[in-house]
Amino acid sequence: MLLNVEGIAADAFTRTPTQKQRFLAIGEQVIDVDTLRLVGAADGVRLTPKAMGVLLHLVANAGRTCSRDDLLNEVWKGTCPTPDVLTQAVKDLRRALGDDPQQPRYVETLPRLGYRLVAPARYLDAAPATDDAAADATPTSAATAGAGPTVQRIRRAGLALAASALLALALLAVTHLTRSGPGAATPRWQASGLRVVTADPGPENFPHVSPDGTRVAYTIGDAQMHNRRIVQRALTPSRVVGLSEAASGDEFYPAWSPDGALIAFARFADKQCRLVVVPALGGPERDLGACRSGVLDYFSWAPDAKHLITTTPSALAAADTAIRLLPLDGAAPQPLDYARAASDIDLDARYSPDGRHIAFRRGTNPYSDLYVMDADGRHVRRLTQLASRLRGYDWTRDGSALVFSSGHSGVQALYVVSLADGRIDALGVQPAEFPSAARQADTVVYEIPRQRTQLARIALDAGALARDLAPSTGSDAAPVPAPDDDRVLFVSDRGGAQQLWLHDPASDETFALTEAGDPMLHYPAWRDDGARALVTTRGEAGGHLVEIDLATRARRVLSRPDEDVLRGIYGTRPDSWIALIGDGGQDRALVEFAAGDAAAAARRVLAHDVERFDRDPVGGALYFTRSGRPELFRLDPVSGGEHVVAAHPALVGAGAWHVVDGRVFHLALQANGSGEVRALDPASGDDALVATLVDWLPDLDFALTRDRRHIVVARAARLDTDVGALTLRHL
Repeated sequence: MLLNVEGIAADAFTRTPTQKQRFLAIGEQVIDVDTLRLVGAADGVRLTPKAMGVLLHLVANAGRTCSRDDLLNEVWKGTCPTPDVLTQAVKDLRRALGDDPQQPRYVETLPRLGYRLVAPARYLDAAPATDDAAADATPTSAATAGAGPTVQRIRRAGLALAASALLALALLAVTHLTRSGPGAATPRWQASGLRVVTADPGPENFPHVSPDGTRVAYTIGDAQMHNRRIVQRALTPSRVVGLSEAASGDEFYPAWSPDGALIAFARFADKQCRLVVVPALGGPERDLGACRSGVLDYFSWAPDAKHLITTTPSALAAADTAIRLLPLDGAAPQPLDYARAASDIDLDARYSPDGRHIAFRRGTNPYSDLYVMDADGRHVRRLTQLASRLRGYDWTRDGSALVFSSGHSGVQALYVVSLADGRIDALGVQPAEFPSAARQADTVVYEIPRQRTQLARIALDAGALARDLAPSTGSDAAPVPAPDDDRVLFVSDRGGAQQLWLHDPASDETFALTEAGDPMLHYPAWRDDGARALVTTRGEAGGHLVEIDLATRARRVLSRPDEDVLRGIYGTRPDSWIALIGDGGQDRALVEFAAGDAAAAARRVLAHDVERFDRDPVGGALYFTRSGRPELFRLDPVSGGEHVVAAHPALVGAGAWHVVDGRVFHLALQANGSGEVRALDPASGDDALVATLVDWLPDLDFALTRDRRHIVVARAARLDTDVGALTLRHL
């Protein structure tokens, strides 16, 4: 049966020479115009109707630049579209064809002009013969492993569409297959049977699968009790069962015991945290002791179920966190003796299924990596070299690898890292967070984030009252007010794909500064005169620092191709920039360079092991923190010397802090998402409350306006997280 190609301009198809010629050869691809399918892609990769309409119009005008207005008038004839729909259609077209917008082989973007077809195109009377063996190959076959990158991208996209046809519509919008990393060999692991387990309104967080892989426990928002509580249910359609009868407090992070009989979780009530154990089917609770109230202490069971393993500060006032064993018989917690530095922040420790090893995450997000050691604390070694945002991990069933969620390619996706050689395989599932793997089955459950964030401004003298800026149906992030007026830079997908946007309250205009592309955008930054801006682009190949001229929207890449830029701002010298650059290891160097400083010798290293940095817009001084340390350092721009100006536990792993006129504005968050913005005076030590936050801040970020009377955030306008499941097999 042929698809009804609804919505494409009727005359778009009349440009084909004859009714017989239903196949369009473009570059190395062949498309069945009637069914919108890529010929030779056994998994049924199809173009969207609008993407096909755009392609046909570009083919009819091959070699010429088609303006955006021309395409909108042609493909969306008779409607009143916004420019964003064209941007999304072009992105869909590129994704289906495996095209790279930075090095286009099919469709070229001409900034402020339009689009142009750069691949040769011709119509065919019949589809070309295909290699049946190649068409029948699976992603695990040698044919797929040896295929070119374009063919591999098409087959991966096809797998996603084939699987999604069997899933709920909700999963189609949030889970799809991604490309493997550079130089990927034949995959060792395969994710299949993707399905949505929960699709209720509101968030379902921290899913944890039972040892036999048949049930899942997770946190929900209780509309009647107005709190968060733990429930569990079967992975097949079934009734949701509550675990506790607590009338107050918020419950997080359930963890099944190895035999499946008990579930442990953390309860936050009256600004206190308690670890609680309850029978998996409900029953009398057992209090295991206190946990930290300001953060979520991850924990898991030992294989013998006689103790929990968790991470807490090594001392009462320490800024680090270290692994401890918490006996269930009431005995005092026991620190684990293992190799670590005094400033290390170790989190989320987990025993392997056989109890022989312990894995843990070292470093605060977004610069974390996975480590593993013997269960007695010997032979600590680093498994990953990503320095990325890790959102959960677990051991695979056979204990040979870890399945984890990482944002190193831009989007939170699932990967598997081998203990034997540290090789990382992409599972092609995104967005996905907090995976949990069964001990006795090949089942993995995970979070499917569906939240929407909204740009908002909060007056510091009006409590928690927030006013939304430039409302939309998309998700906003990383807002940065201009230094000279009320404009705001931010990252958003409101145009159908992630782009850098500018909101101008004076004219009530909001428009995109970038074209839609594959690399993810992070950390916008203004030049002091408000004429230019920086943004960090991150993809599988690493990060780059890009400058954009706001008047012309012209862009240029400032960093070298071999550098992995994590974040950048404008420097202390004219026409200079400061970038945090990773080396693939633990060191993150803060480097200042100017225009023309292409040689490494011309670049000045300001500091090492930097976690976060900021430049005071009033005095121009540069400040930074180091990983796992509570000190705030000030850098002398002339001598290059550094000295401590403040020390505060809130600066350790803080989501955001800013120095304005010498005062340190920082976030103090609770595990339930509420929190405060406080201002620390380094001279007096006074830490004053300046604003209360009632909305969840997914990125834990904020920025101050130029009048210092408001903060700008990306608040959670909708929190809707579902639970997904898949089958993970070692090939």
